[in-house]
Amino acid sequence: MDALNSNLTTIISSENTTGLPTISGVDFSFSFQFWFSLSFQVPSLLCYSIILTHIFTQKTQRQALHNHSIIVLLIIALCVVLFDYSWTLDSLRRGEVWPQTPAFCEVWWLFDYGFYNACTVVLAWASFERHILIFHSNLISTKRRRILIHYLPLITILIYLTIFYTYVIFFPPCENQYDYTSPICGAYPCYLTIESLGMWDTIAHEITATLLAAIFNVGLLVNVLWQKRRHRQNWKKCRKMAFQLLSVSALFLSLNFPLAITFLVQVSGYPDWGVQAQLYLYFFSALIQYLLPFVCLPYASGLWSKMKRFFIQNNRRVVPMVITRAMRGQQRESRM
Repeated sequence: MDALNSNLTTIISSENTTGLPTISGVDFSFSFQFWFSLSFQVPSLLCYSIILTHIFTQKTQRQALHNHSIIVLLIIALCVVLFDYSWTLDSLRRGEVWPQTPAFCEVWWLFDYGFYNACTVVLAWASFERHILIFHSNLISTKRRRILIHYLPLITILIYLTIFYTYVIFFPPCENQYDYTSPICGAYPCYLTIESLGMWDTIAHEITATLLAAIFNVGLLVNVLWQKRRHRQNWKKCRKMAFQLLSVSALFLSLNFPLAITFLVQVSGYPDWGVQAQLYLYFFSALIQYLLPFVCLPYASGLWSKMKRFFIQNNRRVVPMVITRAMRGQQRESRM
């Protein structure tokens, strides 16, 4: 463990660190980074508003147990896109951070580190819980069991993450340094340079959560394919519940899994391994939050039919007006 702590400290403390890069660490111009992010952010926010409005206005969607973790995930990811990525875009446009206050930087770090890592931890829990919802539904057959097994763990996770990141970011046992000329105010808070806190945050909230999500999802896929082969009843419902989470997990793991492996190798004694690739993985990891609502969209029951009815009704309102005008023109010609 001493060796791991030493390697982690070396990675974080080095001037050319890649474990905690600024957005400018990639070999892209600020102009490209700005337009790349903006082109994803606008449609992403629109999609977030559509899918969350649909879920909260549909009682069956709100009450569905398998949707609760996804709803929490969507809300947390929306906050990252709405605040963290918007402030990053603004700093790219200005060339500096504004407002230039420690409080603003700390709130920004909360979204950039706390909310981002919360997504991974919630996904790990959702991946485990989906096994219960699909294959062991008897464990949540009563109200008391649902509170103990479904609601309480998720609430506990959120409370724990809130306390942890509030403490390490706003009340750290060290002095934060702020760089107002760099996006995210210099990229990272000081608690990451403290061996115990930095190691715990990295190992528990990033590496372990990512690996657990990967393991649980592989197990879920194997179980789903096995149940399909046995022609289990309610297969269609189980398949939808499984593939909803598998799609979301595939999006997260596509970038977080190689990041976790890279950092695991680095803290194991090879701090220079995968340095350049890690920079680009961090930069493109923003796509996870940008694309999340689009991945969830196909599994929003009733949304497509609602949108179809909306457009059909609008077309019906327009067509009679066109016909009426045409008929009036024909009547005038006949009179002349």
